[in-house]
Amino acid sequence: MHCLMVSNLSNDNMSVASYDIIVVGGGVIGCAVARKLATHLNVLIIERKQIAAEATALAAGEITMAPSYTDSPSISDYANEFFRDYDGTGQFEFTERPSLELVPRDHEQEARRRVERLATDGVTVSFMEPDAVEADFPRFDLEEFVGVVKHQDTGFVDPYTFTMTLKDDAESRGATILTDTTVTGLRITDERVKGVETSSGTFDAPYVVVAAGWRTERFLRDHVQLPIRPYRTQCVVLDPNEDAGNEFPMGWIPGEHVYFRPEHNGDLLVGGWSFAEDDPEGASKSEDKAFRDHVANLIPRFLRGFERARFVNGWAGVDGATPDTHPIIDAPSDVPDGLVIASGFHGRGVMTAPIAATVVQSLIVGERCPFSRAPFVLSRFDSRSPDFEFHSISAGD
Repeated sequence: MHCLMVSNLSNDNMSVASYDIIVVGGGVIGCAVARKLATHLNVLIIERKQIAAEATALAAGEITMAPSYTDSPSISDYANEFFRDYDGTGQFEFTERPSLELVPRDHEQEARRRVERLATDGVTVSFMEPDAVEADFPRFDLEEFVGVVKHQDTGFVDPYTFTMTLKDDAESRGATILTDTTVTGLRITDERVKGVETSSGTFDAPYVVVAAGWRTERFLRDHVQLPIRPYRTQCVVLDPNEDAGNEFPMGWIPGEHVYFRPEHNGDLLVGGWSFAEDDPEGASKSEDKAFRDHVANLIPRFLRGFERARFVNGWAGVDGATPDTHPIIDAPSDVPDGLVIASGFHGRGVMTAPIAATVVQSLIVGERCPFSRAPFVLSRFDSRSPDFEFHSISAGD
């Protein structure tokens, strides 16, 4: 991996279509990157539709970096600190809630060993017995489970509000945002990025960050092979008729391919049921009946008062997956100089946005990254084929 150093970039004598950095994609990653870079550099975001119009707006908004990066606590600590500091900016709100991994009987010993190991490593995690869980969270009925693994440093946000706050910040710092514009290709001369071609014309920049979700793999096929494939995931919202309460936790059940979190109005959001998608453009944006039925059968097995929960709404969206479920945030040595990739977030784009922005900044301006970039480099994969076996994840897998 090489580092891209910005030096002596200036807008002097540049045309109005020239920028220091172009960000392809106006989702949460693109907006976070633009916000981070716009203080000192002239940044342009180009979005094919509207800001946060696709996968970002359909995300569940869970912030579960601690259970997702147990082997890299500095990464989760950095992200959690960002969300706590950013809480209250504009309309953005970060709601901290613990996450409960419900433990089936045949997983008890593995779960207890894992908790002991993680606690020794400094992760804020504990094993709770069923009686203690039901005392703290009376809506839970753990008759089918031997307890829970409780992760403390987790929470949730509204993805759209978060992204729009990042976008407003980016603009206030000088970034330009161009919507309803399709980037049709990169402009490359002598193995060096020169800008992009779009449906609205040509734009010059010596650095291009491609943060176009699952479309990144197809967009960059002529320049680099990426192990990213589209997959479809779903969410439903349930009204339990009785407010779930202000202290209701988040959580997931290994093997059931679902996660859950409360809404501020007392409803319950349930997501998951993810599968590889061969036709991402034509994929249904509505949740499947099979998913609704799965949720209807599963939720009353561990939550009291949900037997007659009312279906409020549901949806489905497409994101980009990688073989190990972690994103690619990198400027590989075998791509044209000036090209940065930020894609394959596997459903964790919202929570990983501050990490992505910091990694991209370190790659472009040469600043020291406050955590290891190793989990995000493209070279970690032995194969770059996008034809790999898709692995569905719950919130903490």
